[in-house]
Amino acid sequence: MAMTIQTYLDERTFRRFTMFDILKRKRYWKSPALFASILGACAIISFIMHRVDGAILLGIVLLVVGLGMPLVYFSTFFRSLKKLTKEQNLDPPRLVYTLDFPDGDAFSISNGHEEARYEWKQASIAYRDRQCIYLFITQDKAFLLPAACATEGFDALWDLIVRHMGSDRCRIIAS
Repeated sequence: MAMTIQTYLDERTFRRFTMFDILKRKRYWKSPALFASILGACAIISFIMHRVDGAILLGIVLLVVGLGMPLVYFSTFFRSLKKLTKEQNLDPPRLVYTLDFPDGDAFSISNGHEEARYEWKQASIAYRDRQCIYLFITQDKAFLLPAACATEGFDALWDLIVRHMGSDRCRIIAS
């Protein structure tokens, strides 16, 4: 079944995708969490050794740094995400690209200025949550297909992608 999807992107969809990509898919939260865990454990050891001169002060410093660095990391992340979202000029939602899924081994995308054609076997992976499908062509390049843009039905679009990519490269994620 052939299908055409005109992707109108809004700030909320872009923000959800970016958070999914950075925090869930790439798991960039792990390093700050590990850092906080290590320094927190060292702080606890320092507090346990409270009879040693300077142990309490060292414990406080370790705890402040161990909790402060992830706090700064995540606040910077969310501040830059807010700025990036505003820079995308998605309020009101705008047409960013159109994907054509004809019957066959390839699909195309155009944004009004340029057009590209991809074979299904080139696609890396697809994720589906309850509001959007993230179709990754490479590990770093994805096309967003919001449910509201699937005029033939969101389930029909997902079925088309699974049929062409195979269930091993298609994942349903919790939202």
